Amino acid sequence: MQWLGDYSWPGNVRELENLMRRLAALAREDQITAAVIEAELAEAADPATPAAPHRSRHGAGLAETVEDHLSRYFLAFQPGLPPDGVYDRVLEEVERPLLTLAMTASRGNQLRAARLLGINRNTLRKKLNDLNIKAGALKRR
Repeated sequence: MQWLGDYSWPGNVRELENLMRRLAALAREDQITAAVIEAELAEAADPATPAAPHRSRHGAGLAETVEDHLSRYFLAFQPGLPPDGVYDRVLEEVERPLLTLAMTASRGNQLRAARLLGINRNTLRKKLNDLNIKAGALKRR
């Protein structure tokens, strides 16, 4: 809490919110500790050492992180298997935060978010609708 209070937050509350979302999505630890926050803030303060976009600050890429998570998921059902439909559940779990973050980053502009994601705007609209993501609410974040 001390680190959070002492940091200057040049981006104000939005920067704090983005930090928390980023840590919740990317941190490999079960808890977001002061050390994790300190490392993230130090990295943000030193633009000379940016993290590679395809790798987390802890060295594991997205594929490795997902594989670790899925391995633990499958182990939880041993000696059996998870319920059928894993593919769709996994895709939805990844797709929802990806679309939400893209919409938030584009301040609710669907055309800009679609370009960011590399998909057609109509595809984005359908996905937002299918996942019941309210695009209008993301404009105000």
